[in-house]
Amino acid sequence: MSEKYFPLKDEAWEDEMYSEIHVGDTVWYRDSSGAVSKGRAMMRGPAGWVIKSQYRGTPQVVQEDENYLGHKSVPHGKPDYFGDFLYGDT
Repeated sequence: MSEKYFPLKDEAWEDEMYSEIHVGDTVWYRDSSGAVSKGRAMMRGPAGWVIKSQYRGTPQVVQEDENYLGHKSVPHGKPDYFGDFLYGDT
């Protein structure tokens, strides 16, 4: 049972690019049931960004062309240098 989540006006994602995601950013994505969910960016993996889901804390992979909706940067966010080194800048 998943609830549909719509971001509030003050927490909605900004018009940013997938390549600008940093560790710690809040990322909105569409889950397997089609509901809009959000989570915290943890690390970059070979299939996309690994997100710690807000609801259950379970990891979720977010891919640019599949389920990524947008993200909101945080002031203390930092680039994932190790993920960039392993998986390139794409």
